[in-house]
Amino acid sequence: MNENEIQLKVQALVDGELTGPEAKEWRGRLETDAGLKELHARLTAVRGLMTGAELPRTLPESGDFHWSQISKAIEREERQAKHLARPASGANWLLRWVLPLAGVACLMLFLTLQQTTRPDLGISLGSDHELELSIDDLDVMTFNTGDDAMSVVWLDYSLDLQQDEIDLWLD
Repeated sequence: MNENEIQLKVQALVDGELTGPEAKEWRGRLETDAGLKELHARLTAVRGLMTGAELPRTLPESGDFHWSQISKAIEREERQAKHLARPASGANWLLRWVLPLAGVACLMLFLTLQQTTRPDLGISLGSDHELELSIDDLDVMTFNTGDDAMSVVWLDYSLDLQQDEIDLWLD
């Protein structure tokens, strides 16, 4: 045992928390070890000082009242658990099977009635397979060859540069 465990055992002996054989063993150790005897004396003195200085505290109700409240709460929870564990009725069967099927049917109806036209993204397709897209400062053009073997994508990014900015840029 390390020093801390020994001190805790002596304190448990002072508080009366040790069992009969264990308390007898530690009392025997106290008689042979002077350090343990001194620690026991100090802890006993502190316990005596604390006992005289503590104000008595009493519960407003008896301990039986608290235990009866606890037992009532346990019984109440058991009754609720039995109430919730009852077998399902016909209405529950309806909710369990028909309601999800109705939801799936509504989803299928929504998906089939949804508009199938493509949204307008501002992209125009010319007769010669040119694809154009214009956004604020960016123009995109796609050209396809006659046999569709090659596609060229042209990005035109227009910069609005002033003359002095161009001079600074070129320096």
